[in-house]
Amino acid sequence: MGASFLQGSVAGAMCQLRLSGAGSRGPALLQVVEPVLPRLDRQHALELDCGDWLLSYMDLEHLQERLLLHNLNPVVLRSVEPRTIVAGAALGFMTQPWMPAPPAQQQPPEQFRDQEEKAYLYEGCLRSGDVLEHGATVVILGDVNPGARIRAAGDVIVWGRLRGMAHAGSQGNGAARIAALQLQPQQVRIASTTALGPGEHGPPGQPEQAVQRNGQIVIEAAKLPHVPMPNMRLRTPVAK
Repeated sequence: MGASFLQGSVAGAMCQLRLSGAGSRGPALLQVVEPVLPRLDRQHALELDCGDWLLSYMDLEHLQERLLLHNLNPVVLRSVEPRTIVAGAALGFMTQPWMPAPPAQQQPPEQFRDQEEKAYLYEGCLRSGDVLEHGATVVILGDVNPGARIRAAGDVIVWGRLRGMAHAGSQGNGAARIAALQLQPQQVRIASTTALGPGEHGPPGQPEQAVQRNGQIVIEAAKLPHVPMPNMRLRTPVAK
């Protein structure tokens, strides 16, 4: 599995339980966690730093039960794995996703890199009629409802459901992408290429991204580090 070390530490009013190791999964979770529980501070709320572990709702539910038996109060969950974030949010944790850098082959051209380093983080739901515009990458921790619009010079990343309209690479960056935990947009635009959203739902629990290839926009599995996405077919939006 390559993941067997956890660390308990107090940072301010928060005690941290950190999982390490690349691409580990839920079955090893409890046996890895159990030895460190007596060392954790019961006087502080607990932050679960899951790294890139892939944990299901049931995995986290069993972990939560074990922690409560030790009088530990898990409150915050952090992860770079979107499916772990989704499971944690469903259990009621305050989730804090970490954004991985895009793969090397999808790095934006040189003239756009300064913009990409100044991402704007928005926490909350965008509702019909809301417009969010920014001159770099936009990261949204929440849903984007139908009728809401996002326009960004860099990427558009939604840690939730994207069901409104999104424009990435608004200043001409054709390497920009639009990614979401659930990608069901009304319309997507990358640089000057526009497409209507697909008429079908993506695979459950599979984050997806819209990218521009050969002058067309395609929807595919989001490229995340250490998370294999085999046999995922592309979904093609309806050309506008």
